Amino acid sequence: MATGGLDACGVKARILAAGRAEFARHGVTAGSVRAIGAEAGVTAAMINYYFGGKRALYDAVVAEAQGRLRDRIAPALAEPGRPGLAARLAGAYFDFLAEDRELQRLLLHEVLDGGDGVRALASRYVAPLRALLRQHFGDDDEALHLAVSLFGAVAGYFLYEPVLAAFFGEAPRSAAALARRRSHVVRLARALEEMPR
Repeated sequence: MATGGLDACGVKARILAAGRAEFARHGVTAGSVRAIGAEAGVTAAMINYYFGGKRALYDAVVAEAQGRLRDRIAPALAEPGRPGLAARLAGAYFDFLAEDRELQRLLLHEVLDGGDGVRALASRYVAPLRALLRQHFGDDDEALHLAVSLFGAVAGYFLYEPVLAAFFGEAPRSAAALARRRSHVVRLARALEEMPR
């Protein structure tokens, strides 16, 4: 289906990209549908037509990013019995966040804004993640803390990027800095996975 001579898939992709950038900068509450429309080259009415409103667009942006993340970590899960699963997952998650500069920022805005949105976000995205971790690592207290520790070791690097530039004295996203951090995270994951429980 085309709208005004425009390819519907292309229009939706542009709206998603503009929405991802706007929500990463300002969050869903302060994000502007007009700004998203201007960036995507569409009207606010077209955003409503394709997505049903700002909140639905935000949900689509997060779902799209989560889908890309699942695709990225799927190979790490392909051989669950092979040793080093935590290291493979940590490396895959690190690689994803090194490429995707916006997902964490838009989720962080949601967490900081608080309210019902956070609870809905948790039920949609954290519950399936916990099920995945339970399947591969178990559901005991140590397994959950392993997951939180690895998540923090990977995610914290990208969340605190501006501070880390001053701390390390180099750009945290330089190829050399990313390679060193990835290596560290993978070693940490191996060590955590090998800890006696």
